[in-house]
Amino acid sequence: MRLPQRHSISEIVRVWDTNINPVQVIADDVKDYVAKHNRGQEPCTRLRNELLAHAYAGIWGLPTLDAALLKVDPAHVGRHIASTCQPAYFKHTCFATQYRKSSTEFNQFFDQVSYYESKRFHNRHDLLKIALFDIWLANDDRTGGHPNLLVTADEEGHTIHVMDHEGIFYGNNPERPLPLLTLEDSILTHPALPKLLGKEFNKDSDLTNRLVRDLVPLVQACEQRTDEILSYLPADWRIDVATFTPLVHQRLFTEEWLRAVGLHFHELLKHC
Repeated sequence: MRLPQRHSISEIVRVWDTNINPVQVIADDVKDYVAKHNRGQEPCTRLRNELLAHAYAGIWGLPTLDAALLKVDPAHVGRHIASTCQPAYFKHTCFATQYRKSSTEFNQFFDQVSYYESKRFHNRHDLLKIALFDIWLANDDRTGGHPNLLVTADEEGHTIHVMDHEGIFYGNNPERPLPLLTLEDSILTHPALPKLLGKEFNKDSDLTNRLVRDLVPLVQACEQRTDEILSYLPADWRIDVATFTPLVHQRLFTEEWLRAVGLHFHELLKHC
């Protein structure tokens, strides 16, 4: 559960042209990572969310990319220095995931494969599990148009990985009661789901009923590990763990919230 500690060993390889401009670096294990920073601001609440949701996804059995806590040497910004990449951005530890050269963003991959090839998604049933996971965490940043999923080619077939959870707690607002996601806020509108899941993509399938039954034990397992997970937050993120921990329990682990999440999952599927 504790993430390995890494540090960069050479100049940044690439600055990714996305909303938060993560950087690709080579770490001391001689592997490439995509490292997210907090633009030098603190507390690093979005990085906190990434670490927490990454751990929860593992407990749920959802495939994730191997992660690490990575210190990028500010001197390694080098020629990449720009408004999107400043040495000051790296005074805090980054949340990083291993870069898989053979990986493809889900939309791009799905658009390029034939119907036959699409059947090689060996964990395609996880798409519904991911949708339920997002409703529970109030993650409004994984939608039909912006799925935040990565596909890798593995021996067992194409594997769908979840990533990018900085916006859980409905846009990173754990201080407020969480709303239930709308259909538009959910991955359930993605055209891949009916194609890959067929008859199982409905509110009364064995798959969806089993997912709702499993919700409580999965969430209970997360609750049991939450204090441990939060103890691994880097000190330089300046997270007030004493304040944040009860908020997590209040937002994610009440019987009322879990009942609402299960019912809402079924309700959204009725409109897909």
